Amino acid sequence: MQKAQISTEFIIIASAALVVFLIILSIAGKRNDELYSARTTLYARQEADKLASSINTILLAGDGTQKTVSLPETLRDDEGYTINIYPSSRLVEITWNYSGKNRQYKAPLITADITGDMSPLSGTTFTISNIDGGIVVG
Repeated sequence: MQKAQISTEFIIIASAALVVFLIILSIAGKRNDELYSARTTLYARQEADKLASSINTILLAGDGTQKTVSLPETLRDDEGYTINIYPSSRLVEITWNYSGKNRQYKAPLITADITGDMSPLSGTTFTISNIDGGIVVG
């Protein structure tokens, strides 16, 4: 074999290996982004479910029961979020932004008899009380 032929074959093989490597790297990057998105969704669901569970527990515990709830400034992966209570819909809704898309999750409540401060609650500490069978947030 001639040296020029060996060099040409090596360049072709190296180019093919580089293309395969770039394809694998691209697929791995996409999967990694999906993993982070799923992780953020789980963190958001956890916060909404925790708040809804606290409200439902206070309701079921009866008159005079209260609990202090603290919500973090951000989700565990530093994503900002907003959490709201919608008594008429019997929902706790959390919204967050991931990769330029607004995402949301809704956790159910067992009562619509909720009063108090319903402004967005992320990053705050507040008390949930059962007063005469109704829930007071504030």
